[in-house]
Amino acid sequence: MIEEQTMRELIKYGYEKLEKNNAYPFCAFVVRNGVIVSKGYNSKVNLVGDKTTHGEMEALSIACKTLQIRNLIFGKEYELYSTCEPCLACFDTALWHRIGKIIFSVDKHDFPEYFHDHPYSIEDFEKQNPGLISIKRGVLHNEGIALFKKAKQKYGW
Repeated sequence: MIEEQTMRELIKYGYEKLEKNNAYPFCAFVVRNGVIVSKGYNSKVNLVGDKTTHGEMEALSIACKTLQIRNLIFGKEYELYSTCEPCLACFDTALWHRIGKIIFSVDKHDFPEYFHDHPYSIEDFEKQNPGLISIKRGVLHNEGIALFKKAKQKYGW
């Protein structure tokens, strides 16, 4: 299945960034028709404390530059893959870009400590806006859990 293959590559990318760049494992790809358009990881969150540089934000920004998208609209054929359920800022940015589908491995139930300051969730949005965006959770869930456990061990969180 293409979603599992892409998520496997994303988790591998997460391990690579964890080891080589001392980055957190929050990584993302923008994908169109099964082809990875851009990759992003938390390049500066750990390095300088810039919380706006989430993997999803970086992947979306790089995709805009690569595709030379000026109107900020990708379209429904684009998908955002993430190692972890996107935070609300990343989720809203994907909505603004009109991404058609968000696919992630682990979620707020797996690591609630990452979501403790978000009273509103993607689930809340889905209930209020059924069918606006497709969400697929838990792709390669066990592999995603292992990635985040390794990061927790490395960083002591």
